[in-house]
Amino acid sequence: MIPVENVLGEVGGGFKVAMNILNNGRFGMGACLTGTMKMLIEKATEHANNRKQFVSKLREYQGIQQKIARMNMLCYANESMAYMLCGNMDRGAPEYQLEAAISKIFASQAAWDVCDETIQILGGAGFMKDVGIERWMRDLRIFRIFEGTNDILKLFVALNGVQDLGKKVTAGGVGALFGVAKTQLLGIGPIKAKLHSGLAESGKHLTADIAQFHVGVAQKVLQHKKGIINEQVTLNRIADVSILLQSMGAVISRANAAADKGDASEIAIAAAWCSESHHNIALLLADMRNSAVAKSDKATLAIGKASLDEGGYFPKSPIGC
Repeated sequence: MIPVENVLGEVGGGFKVAMNILNNGRFGMGACLTGTMKMLIEKATEHANNRKQFVSKLREYQGIQQKIARMNMLCYANESMAYMLCGNMDRGAPEYQLEAAISKIFASQAAWDVCDETIQILGGAGFMKDVGIERWMRDLRIFRIFEGTNDILKLFVALNGVQDLGKKVTAGGVGALFGVAKTQLLGIGPIKAKLHSGLAESGKHLTADIAQFHVGVAQKVLQHKKGIINEQVTLNRIADVSILLQSMGAVISRANAAADKGDASEIAIAAAWCSESHHNIALLLADMRNSAVAKSDKATLAIGKASLDEGGYFPKSPIGC
């Protein structure tokens, strides 16, 4: 028995307390990994600005510029989502577990990607112990596992999204969804009517993407009904789109707020992130509709099952040994 004075919250409410602790941990991850990414970007840019390869410094090469740009975009998107989640929490939002899960998934993967690219830019030096980046990479690997593995959290995000859609589709079919506020699924909130001119296209992309996503998910719910819980390949795609939509809403909101205060310096990075996300969302939604992709998914799963049945790598050696 737990002594009365040691009970946290209400009796019988332990699960809720535990979930709130996890939510706060997931929020904290998004915030703290922003600092890690900033340090890594500083290391990468310092090396690129000073290291000369052949006749030019690394900074002059498009390949390096592209890497540095994407690292900045990942950090900006992650930081924006952390701010948005923090704002919801400060306003006393009763439910923010989906946003916390999305923030955790994005932050842990983005930090890993930024660290990996930093090592790539530094080359052999990035692998050396005295530089310290290899230590950061080892430490970062745990973030995709604890506070809920990214794999499970993706299913959590997707299944929570399709749960409400399932009820609406059952009641009125896909057509019933067009009368529903499209942003309700993600909790992004309505898109601000007046955006900075540099974000107008991003706002249109986000609105269109949410609408397309809403219908695409509804079609999958109609197709699989309750069996969708077992369609993890599809659920992962749904989660990936959800994460990108959340990130788009966050960067648009942040960059637009800064522009309202006279600072338009963040417009370019927000617009670039939304353009890339819009493209990736189109690919993910197309994959959800494409029968050829479904056939490819089935073949891939069959290979996984065969390997599991054989206890490992199963193709035979071509030289008979």
